Amino acid sequence: MSPHRLLRLGAACLCWAAALPLVAQTASAPPAEPATKWRDPADPALSAHVAEAKVALQLLVSTLSASVAEAVADGGPHQGVSACQLQALPLTHRSAQQSPPRVTALKRTSLHVRNPANAPDPAESAALTHVAQLLSTGEDLPPLLVQELAATPEREAEIRVYKPLRLAAQCLACHGDPATFSPDLRETLATRYPTDAATGYEEGDWRGLIRVSLTP
Repeated sequence: MSPHRLLRLGAACLCWAAALPLVAQTASAPPAEPATKWRDPADPALSAHVAEAKVALQLLVSTLSASVAEAVADGGPHQGVSACQLQALPLTHRSAQQSPPRVTALKRTSLHVRNPANAPDPAESAALTHVAQLLSTGEDLPPLLVQELAATPEREAEIRVYKPLRLAAQCLACHGDPATFSPDLRETLATRYPTDAATGYEEGDWRGLIRVSLTP
């Protein structure tokens, strides 16, 4: 899911540079990352959070699925990709607004994103890595993961509920083997998502996570 600044100093600046490291370290230090810990989704203390997260998840999945299905029915997979680029983020934001009161945000993310806007932040990267490690040991995908983020000077404390997603057969039309894609679909992906890393999947593969953010 932080960029680093590269400072280049000429020879004429060597005297000033001797005092620079402490100043630069103080002035450009990245924001503190929140401490995270895993929580048991079955913990009674989290029952209300998990219940509201499930409502938000269902709302988002049904909203996005209907939007893409309608576009594909109208114009084929390449039309579905175009609709997803234009509508997915606004619909995700709207779903968060229509969700239960504890829900503050919704997001889809993956180790292999199509839209750079869905790239994981550090806490999401930890969740993705955690799931990948579980799968590497032969374990099944967990239905839900719950992550607690401590407050930092830049952000408030947060509870995150993640739902792992597997690819259904119909998803392969846009996420499967690129050799099977139509010329229109390949052109649309190249134009709208030039850094696309979300192809080559098979049915049942783990695709990524939906993240629900909630107030503690």
